[in-house]
Amino acid sequence: MADCLRSDLLYSEKRPRDLLFRVIEEIVAEHSRDPVILSRLTREAASRARREAQGTAFAFGHWETASKAVVKAMLGAGVLLSADGSAIVPGITAQATPVAGLSDSYVDITEAFLMEVLIRRLGDVTTRDHTALAHALFRQFDPGVPLEELEDRVVILVAQLADRVELRGELYCARE
Repeated sequence: MADCLRSDLLYSEKRPRDLLFRVIEEIVAEHSRDPVILSRLTREAASRARREAQGTAFAFGHWETASKAVVKAMLGAGVLLSADGSAIVPGITAQATPVAGLSDSYVDITEAFLMEVLIRRLGDVTTRDHTALAHALFRQFDPGVPLEELEDRVVILVAQLADRVELRGELYCARE
């Protein structure tokens, strides 16, 4: 499942993704009067996340790649907003578009988008795959995070996809 997201340049580990979400939110808020374009936001987020991680002894070496993956997921999820409040649309102009805001619940919407990508691309995701989905999207290799909580997160995100994904028996299927 992680390889599926990697092939679309959407994969990021949970802990770096969470740090990047927070940093992106901070940068967007700091530039509310003069929004930065998406390409600059992506670079600035990687740089700031790297600095913050070094300050906490969090060892991670792929901030540029993770930042690009997180921003691509956010773009696909439609949570990056332009000055008029509309979602920035993926395409040739996206990287040059100023990011003026983020949708409410942008983290949940983005992570639900990642789940939807897996369901659409793999075509064989079932209700028995909740543990595998939890590992692919949320496992932080932290024994202090109960797997049951991560599996609950999976079902909550799948429920948010009810208008785009349906259950046929045990199989999750993307609606046409």
